[in-house]
Amino acid sequence: MNKLLWSCAALLTLFVTVESLSCYTCDVAILGSCLRAAPINCTNDQTRCFTAVAKFSADLLDIHQRGCTKEAACRNETGAILNVNYTITRTCCSTNLCNGAASVQLPMTAALCAALVAVLSQWAL
Repeated sequence: MNKLLWSCAALLTLFVTVESLSCYTCDVAILGSCLRAAPINCTNDQTRCFTAVAKFSADLLDIHQRGCTKEAACRNETGAILNVNYTITRTCCSTNLCNGAASVQLPMTAALCAALVAVLSQWAL
């Protein structure tokens, strides 16, 4: 009987154990395309994956970010830094790897190479 109770307790522990959420993070993004995406495990209080874009009123490049966050941080923001207005748009989701930080795809690379060949062929004429 004692073995049965311990077996049931061990089995129950397997069902109660919660695995942390996994999200993509993006260290380097150029023009919205992630060059080096990697999955990370979130902490227990980080229950959402997010994708964020910061846009500025001045002629600055947009800043893109992905990762884990708390549910309360899943909101858009506006503000100003040194008289430059900004808007941060966050999109959140709650399933593993749902913030899809796809790396640069072959079609994008092929399109860039084709454009480069077209420009270089014009100079050769």
